[in-house]
Amino acid sequence: MADVPALRRAVAMLRAVSLSNEPMSAGQLSRELDIPRSTVYDILAVLEELNVVSKRKNGYVPGPASTGVGAAYLRSVPLVNAAAPAMRALADAIDGCVHLSTLRGNEAQILTADRGPDAPACPSWPGDMEPIATSAAGQAILSCLPKGAIAELIDEDLMPKVLEELRAVRLRGYAIERCDDSSTWIISAALQPRSGSLVAALSIVLPANYWSADNELRVAKALKLTVKRLSDRLN
Repeated sequence: MADVPALRRAVAMLRAVSLSNEPMSAGQLSRELDIPRSTVYDILAVLEELNVVSKRKNGYVPGPASTGVGAAYLRSVPLVNAAAPAMRALADAIDGCVHLSTLRGNEAQILTADRGPDAPACPSWPGDMEPIATSAAGQAILSCLPKGAIAELIDEDLMPKVLEELRAVRLRGYAIERCDDSSTWIISAALQPRSGSLVAALSIVLPANYWSADNELRVAKALKLTVKRLSDRLN
């Protein structure tokens, strides 16, 4: 069998980064995988150039290229399979895009997506990463976490603002995001079985011209009902 040491090391590093719930530094990778630090830096530079990993302030996380490759596998994950019928029904009922996201490092990663028959193209798709502090999916996930866990994911200077926003999310039962380009708005609600072992978010993406206070309440009601039923099913 052919042996390519550099490739084996690159795959081992990518696997370690992908399995970690937090960004991994070059030093951590060197220690855990017993790879010289200089080699780790060389491999990380190539992986980053290819968008297989992305550099963050405190380490490396999976990049767009790696998560895209894994999207096909993600469709077989039990959570995705369990959520698929409910997502399809919700997408058809609202005629919008529906995303299922979960925590990956300090970001929210979209696991799967569906859309209604007449809905516009979804702006984000499986494998995409969203900021945990400012995206609707991220805030929905954070709303289920204790303050200590939130502090590990959010920069200290952002904590007061984030905690204030999360209080509003908990009060409403959902998070709302209006995209910077004003083309879409997103409503997300947390999906959390009673076991507490899983925190995910279900999101609905709709065109900006569809927004109104009445539509927000209608969409949020449908979303929260779907999330409750799905959480009960996962129990």
